[in-house]
Amino acid sequence: MLDPTDAAGESARDGHLDRFERDVMPLIKDLHRSAYAYTRNAADAEDLVQETLLRAFRAFDKLSGDYRLKAWLLSIMRNTWISRYRATMRRPPETLIGDLNDGHINRRTVSRETSSAEQLVLQDMPDPQLVAALATLPEPLRLTVYYVAVQGLSCHEAATAMGIPKGTVMSRMYRSRLHLRRSLGAHPGLSAAAPGPH
Repeated sequence: MLDPTDAAGESARDGHLDRFERDVMPLIKDLHRSAYAYTRNAADAEDLVQETLLRAFRAFDKLSGDYRLKAWLLSIMRNTWISRYRATMRRPPETLIGDLNDGHINRRTVSRETSSAEQLVLQDMPDPQLVAALATLPEPLRLTVYYVAVQGLSCHEAATAMGIPKGTVMSRMYRSRLHLRRSLGAHPGLSAAAPGPH
């Protein structure tokens, strides 16, 4: 005989799954881009996204109605990546032993796969001067510009995703714009590359 509490629990889980799929699945591409920015490897990025989704699903029913889903997911991803990184640093390095000769490796593929998401975005930008100027930004400033200008996160969402105060994001965006203005002079495409704080 079917226990009614089991049926109610199963129905709630199904509703939870439907809501998760409806709300989270449209953000998968953004999660992949961010994961690639952390890992700089397609396979590791996929693993990071899967682990992020698993952790998010386990905690999804605890979210209140007033949340910023994308920033919450990016925060889970950042914490997951940090945990993985720390675990990797405690483990001795693993190496494969075999007859792989350099002729079997496509150098261009390897360099493309090890590029960060920011580097991939910079490669697709039409203005080489802007690309060069963005590439000269220090890593924290470049990552902040990536989240705000490329990913389209608000300063609050970027702060949550990076685990820093909103004021720090705003300060980094300001310093990024100053750096880009100095690098580019009065370049017409500057305002599109470094938007103001949200």
